[in-house]
Amino acid sequence: MMNLAEDLRQAAEAVALLGSSSADYEALPDAALLAGQRQIASARRLLDTRAAWMAGTIARRSRPELGHSGLAARQGFLSPEALIQKWTGSSKG
Repeated sequence: MMNLAEDLRQAAEAVALLGSSSADYEALPDAALLAGQRQIASARRLLDTRAAWMAGTIARRSRPELGHSGLAARQGFLSPEALIQKWTGSSKG
């Protein structure tokens, strides 16, 4: 059985071990640099999955039929998309 929380923890740990600055990355040998890129991509996929789950849950709790009692409306937003864009720093498009 997969433990998705453990997968994310391990991915984050692997990325953290790559270093904590651009100088650390510059010092990596080519093979480690390429492996690090794969590790970062894996961690990003795991985070993107969770971000999609979170956005879906926010959308369901903000559905139009809930009106002003929906999650996004209670937070002062016209839509769940506006809430997510504000909190993530993303933009439309």
